[in-house]
Parts: sequence; structure tokens; C-alpha cells
Amino acid sequence: MDTDEMTLLRALRAEAPTPDRLSLAEGRQRLTEATGRRRRPRPDWRLTAVATTAAVALATVLGTQLMGGEQGVQPGARTIDMTELGSAAPLLRDAAAEVADDPVPRPRVGQWVYTKELEIREQADGPGEERGGPRETEHWYRYADPEFENGKSGDDHSARERFRFLADLPSDPVEVRKLARAFYPSEDEPVARHDFRALSMLAMSWPADPKGLAAVYRAMATVPGVRAVRTQDALGRPVIGIRFPGRPGLLLLDAVTFRYAGSGGMYSPVGDGADAVMKTALVGREGERP
Repeated sequence: MDTDEMTLLRALRAEAPTPDRLSLAEGRQRLTEATGRRRRPRPDWRLTAVATTAAVALATVLGTQLMGGEQGVQPGARTIDMTELGSAAPLLRDAAAEVADDPVPRPRVGQWVYTKELEIREQADGPGEERGGPRETEHWYRYADPEFENGKSGDDHSARERFRFLADLPSDPVEVRKLARAFYPSEDEPVARHDFRALSMLAMSWPADPKGLAAVYRAMATVPGVRAVRTQDALGRPVIGIRFPGRPGLLLLDAVTFRYAGSGGMYSPVGDGADAVMKTALVGREGERP
């Protein structure tokens, strides 16, 4: 999805003090093997899977609730259930198998990528900016924008460039990680963290070639220590949060489609800085809504 890439960067790089945490038993979820046909998990993500140890359910009381109102969202009190799933590797491999056979988009030069998101900001951005709290935002980006291609804007790539990059990815996870690092370079990040950040940015791409997205998920599954949690996003939808060890940011994947759903924090998945994708579409011109 072509969205504000800095949103995820803020979540992935945010520093936060480590609160007291329950001692979580080590374990990983063993997913049901594919039976030769495509499977879709239930919307509430009650997978027919067996964990090697019991998952620990965490109830986090947060300062944001989404309720009906004139603007569609209002602040309130909300309890979010979060379940530690252990290693993200089996889940990401399952996600890759699910998305690989999705229909291939056919975006065209001249189209615009439209995105609508719900953003959570506890405070106003600054003098003269919008107030803090939940707010809906809309963005339009040219699908094919030469100003954001061929290195003209560093690692800020157009939707077309990202679509083509995904479509050309090989199947080897090691090579995918290498190519992802080159596409989103870094000067001083440890390799594994760089891998996760670059692959996360690619996972946000829309429109996305499905086989390329599957290759990204398989590569992410090989990043050491990557963990998964089951939780909800800022819209109350069931999502799977993927995180790098020692970092509070969550890459949120829709629990049904396995596509990018937004971002949030490990200790406040719908708190300050969180965002949830409401709609994505290709439109004919800037300002047009689907």
C-alpha cells in the first residue's frame, strides 16, 4: 500500500521504557499443515493450531476507544486483549501461502493511489495543526511518479517502483533480504533489524504483486527472533502484530487477508502513534474518492 511510510518508521524506531512484564513461557505455535487448498482463518483468528506452551493473554487498558459519533470516533476507555503467539515464523509462512495466489493487480500509468486511515495522536502536532486524538486522514499519490523513481528521492519509492520491485523478487529468502536492504539502505543498523525494517516497508506496499509479497513474508520469517501477537487495531479489527525483538513497534497484518492493516505499539497497539488502514483504491485523479 502506498501510505505514509514514516508512520511505521516512528513505531518501529520509537524508544520506550520497559515496564514490568509477565514472564512469558517460551513456545511457538504449530500451524495446521496445508491440505492442498487455500484456507482462510476465521475472522477472530481462532486458528486450529496447537501451541507448544499455553499463550499468555494480556489485557491492556488503553486511553483510546472508537465509538460512534458525529466524526465517527471519540476518545474513551478501552481494554485490548493481546495474546503472545511466540515465533512469527510459522505464521508468516502461512501468510505467504495465503497471499501468493491472490489476484494480480493491474495498475496503470496515470492512476492515483488513494488511502484513508485512522490515526491516533494524543497531542496536537504543533501550533496551528490539528488537535490530538483519533482522526481520519486521506492521501493521494501518483501510481507512476518519476520524481520518486530511479533513486531521485533516495529510498522514497513510487508505488510503481515498489510494485515492480516486488514482482521481480526471487524465491530465495536470503536473496530477498539482501535486495530489500539495498532498496531501503541503512548506514549503521544491525543487519537483522535492517532486514526487518526494509521488509516491513515492502509489506506496506499497495498495490502489491502477490507472489512478491509472499516472498517478503517468507524472508521475514527467517529474520532471527521475530515474534507475533494476536490483538486488535485502532478500528477494533482482529490483527496479528509482528515485531522485532527489543523493539516496541508492531507491524499489523489483517487476521483474515494477511495484508497490511496499520501499525501500533507493543504496549499500546491502539494508543498514541497508532494508525489503521480504512480504505485503499486506485482512482483516476487526485482528489477523487472511490
